[in-house]
Amino acid sequence: GWTPPVDKDPTLWQLSLMTITVGGPFFVLAGSAPMFQRWFASTDHPDAHNPYFLYGASNLGSMTGLLAYPVLVEPLLNLSAQSETWMFGYFALMACMVFAALLVWKHGGAWPRAAQQSNQDTAPVTWPLRLRWIVLAFIPSSLMLGVTTFITTDIASVPLLWILPLAMYVGTFILVFARKPFFSEMQLTRFFEIMVMLLIAQMIGMYFLATNPFLLIGLHMTVFFSAAMVCHTALANSRPHASHLTEFYLLMSLGGALGGFFNAIIAPQFLIIPIEYGLVLAICVFIRYGDDESQKFKIALEKLTNTIRENGLDSFFTYKGIVLIILVIACVFAFGLPSQQIFTTVALTVAMCLFILRKDRWLFGLGVAFILALFPLGFQWGQFNFTNIVHRDRNFFGVIKVVDTTNDERILLHGTTNHGAQALDERYRLTPLSYYSHKSPINDVFSHFNQKRGKQNVAILGLGIGVTACFSKEGRHFDFFEIDAEIAEIAKNKDYFTYLAECGSPYDIILGDGRLKIADQPDGKYDILLADAFSSDNVPVHIITKEAIELYLSKVKDDGVVVFNISNNYIDLEPVVAKTAEEIGIPALARISKGGTLEDSDIKYYPAHFFAISHNQRLLNDLKSKNWTEGLFRDGVKAWSDQYSNIISVLGIETATRRFDTVNKKKQD
Repeated sequence: GWTPPVDKDPTLWQLSLMTITVGGPFFVLAGSAPMFQRWFASTDHPDAHNPYFLYGASNLGSMTGLLAYPVLVEPLLNLSAQSETWMFGYFALMACMVFAALLVWKHGGAWPRAAQQSNQDTAPVTWPLRLRWIVLAFIPSSLMLGVTTFITTDIASVPLLWILPLAMYVGTFILVFARKPFFSEMQLTRFFEIMVMLLIAQMIGMYFLATNPFLLIGLHMTVFFSAAMVCHTALANSRPHASHLTEFYLLMSLGGALGGFFNAIIAPQFLIIPIEYGLVLAICVFIRYGDDESQKFKIALEKLTNTIRENGLDSFFTYKGIVLIILVIACVFAFGLPSQQIFTTVALTVAMCLFILRKDRWLFGLGVAFILALFPLGFQWGQFNFTNIVHRDRNFFGVIKVVDTTNDERILLHGTTNHGAQALDERYRLTPLSYYSHKSPINDVFSHFNQKRGKQNVAILGLGIGVTACFSKEGRHFDFFEIDAEIAEIAKNKDYFTYLAECGSPYDIILGDGRLKIADQPDGKYDILLADAFSSDNVPVHIITKEAIELYLSKVKDDGVVVFNISNNYIDLEPVVAKTAEEIGIPALARISKGGTLEDSDIKYYPAHFFAISHNQRLLNDLKSKNWTEGLFRDGVKAWSDQYSNIISVLGIETATRRFDTVNKKKQD
């Protein structure tokens, strides 16, 4: 019953809910790893003087759980079974905790004599060292969230892609806290510098790499992994004696938490442009050689000052100074140039300059920071060619942009996902585009109901820019259910889009989660209910579960229809909805339309995949005459419920291929 707010930022609500529901158990779990290591350090075990390798074991367990969940746990257990299994696992932890306490009880928590002697010689923990621990933990945590947001909203909204950076983040702890390090800090630093140079070259010469999003994902993942390894290796190398173990872990956890807080809470509130990824990456470049006294800023500045004082100002213009100036000029020259050849040449020039400066901590850092400021991450990739960014904003739900394209369209973007398009050409200004064109399957549904007389009510879960309002008819009223108030304001603003204002359809916008709000409507109210809610490029699971579909069916009339927009690049949702319809016992049809362009223009409409369920036999016959066919199933795909979902089973677009083959065969027959 604790529903999210609809009229204000839900961040505080989300944090409060998670704190109350899982905060207590997670606090105990988070504290158990350092506590067990502290207990281990007080035993007479041969490795008691260095218990930090156990932190690698702890993170190996975390990674195992992370990777096993979508592959094994989610497909095999529903939520109730998962909760019950987790509960027994928690009881097992309690039992192991008691057993471990009994094993170390005889030592009374005291340090072994050898450890006490070693402790007397250990260096004290200073405040600069504590601050260093926090910063070194902050950077990878923030980068992990930054690169996840970047690749999932600016490159490709691939399902489960967030697992990759999180697994890498956890994996770095396993590697750096191993008994024997795999790589030296210097080797990792050199590799990180090379990857940063490659990233910079790609950012400037984006045309020759931007054609393959997965190549870009690999590049950013490698940069992140090398950065995390540099920071965590420095963190592991500066770890204190085991007597300060718990303080070390506390401050390391504080740094990680601050990184998450910065990206999840601070950045969306104060940074409209998502620059936190590039900003923290630049900071990571500056922390290289942090323990090298000769690379300290104060010493480097004194060295430069003394050189200028002894040899004059012209001594600054050494080859490094000249290289830095060339780098700045090259970047400014590249900014805004349209030529691919010039971009490529400048990119190589910049990479060479950075290679020359790489061993100088401050010049290399200044060069990278300047480039990241001039070419902010998030502006280098996109499937749309922008001519103008009309509006940009950011909130709890992500980054929103309204852009004009070279195809004479104005598009609402959430990351790289199109949430509605309108033609700028006056001839087609009120023509439905994107997934709702007159060639789209949804047009077949509205065409059928255009033949019915009298008043009609239509529910749309997901507003977008209100394209469906142009499927107007006298007496037809639209209820749009939208969770993001910012989207509602954009759709209503005639300076951005005019579908709602000019298509002539009376409408209401109901803010809040679509499923929760549709439950408040009277049963049998709607003729058409269209579930068209997307989070970036993915349909929220709770929108298409069996319980949700049964709710929708109760809200439509006996001759009404429930329609789903399941268009997707990576997920095949048709077998899920088809299986659910079969279990409920209601007829279901689906159709995929191909994309194209409007006549005498470059304005595009997209391939669209829709699924309809209804008891209205007349409607079903009408749809079948327009190439709608029965929903296709897929081996291993079950109906989803509020208790069960399995994203792994629906990865891929197998049904799209099979559907086109089925329709073509039917035409041939």
